[in-house]
Order: sequence, then C-alpha cells, then structure tokens
Amino acid sequence: MPSRAWFPEFQAALRAELDQRNASPLSLYEETGEDTPGDDSAAGLMARSSKLFTTAVAQTLAETPPHDVERAITLLSDRKRRITLVGGRFTHLLAQYLGLHLMQLRDDVHILPERDVERAAALARLGRRDVLVVFDYRRYKSDKMALSQLAQEQGGKFAVFTDSWLSPTSAHAEVVPPSQVTAPSPYDSLVPTLAVIETVVAGLITALGDEAHQHMRHTEEVSRRTGLV
Repeated sequence: MPSRAWFPEFQAALRAELDQRNASPLSLYEETGEDTPGDDSAAGLMARSSKLFTTAVAQTLAETPPHDVERAITLLSDRKRRITLVGGRFTHLLAQYLGLHLMQLRDDVHILPERDVERAAALARLGRRDVLVVFDYRRYKSDKMALSQLAQEQGGKFAVFTDSWLSPTSAHAEVVPPSQVTAPSPYDSLVPTLAVIETVVAGLITALGDEAHQHMRHTEEVSRRTGLV
C-alpha cells in the first residue's frame, strides 16, 4: 500500500489554508497578540509599514495575470456596456474608487444601490450588455455568489477583484485580479488592490483615448458651472 505519512501534513496545511481564508481582524489580532514585534516607535512602525506595503504591492503586480488586466480594460472601456460595481463592508470603498474614476472617463457607470428596492431594480435590469464588477475578500459574502450567478444567467459579464485565497465567485468570473492583503495591523490592506485599480485606470485612459479626454473636459465644465469644484 502507498504510504500515508503525508496525510497529517496535508490535513494541517488544509486547516491552515481554511483558517487564513476565514480569518477576521479579531482572529488575526488574537492570533498575534497585542505585542508588536520589533521597534514599536513611530519610526519603527513606518519602517515596518514601508517594507510590508512595498513587498505586497510588488508581489501583487508581479502575480496579476496580464491577460486579466487586459481583459478588464477591454470590458470597462467598451462604451456599449453598462458597468455596475459593488463591494463589501470595507471594499465598497474600492468599488466606489474605481467607479468614480470610470464616471469621469465614460458614461453608464453605476454603484449598486444599498437600499433593497433600488438594488433589486438595478439587478433586475442586468442583461447581455452589462458588466458586474465585484470586490470580494476573505470572509467572503454569500450574496456575491448570488450576484455573479445572476449576471451570468442574464448573459452579462462578471469580474471579481479578490485576495490571494480567491473568492468563491472567481470560478464564474472572466476577470480575477488577486491582491495581497498583508498589513502592519490585523486589518487586511487595500493598498495593493488600489495599485491594481490605478493600473487598470491608466490602461482605460489609453484605451478610451480622445473620448475619455472629451468626457473629462465636459464633466469638468459642468462641475464648474454648477459650483461643484
């Protein structure tokens, strides 16, 4: 019979993987304790943060498949498509960040509403020309799977920004840019994902070309006339 000596190690590795996938700020805090390793001065914290963020951003950009970035740019720059973005408890900030950039570059960009009636109406409108962009990170939300399935059933496209453990919705997505979430605190960092978003935005400006320029100019003019800037 083949040796099963590896099985306990496999089980331990699997448990560790599941623990990481389901980790919360509280569990990470309790796991590491209150003590911060090394120099706990402001200078020490800044040095530690610089190292962590630099490594996380570099690793994220190195591990992001170029075809995912290219596909994201293609989908989001297609002016025939309607874009809807949604995030989670913290990652709604990422959805809004990308959404606000898109609104300056093109039309028909929407953040999925919070109120039930408005959200249901927006989801009921999903069709073949829609692109649903979801931000889903560990302690993944079951509603994101339902959203991805709904978008697919209606013939739309689905993209998910997620962490290195990959949201369950990744199996259904056309675009899956994963990001590291390493941070100097128990909270997952959004910094590497912001780097991916800004990389995509740079690509969108190139892809949309003069139309993006004209859209930005018109938006700026309207903002000035109405006292918004």
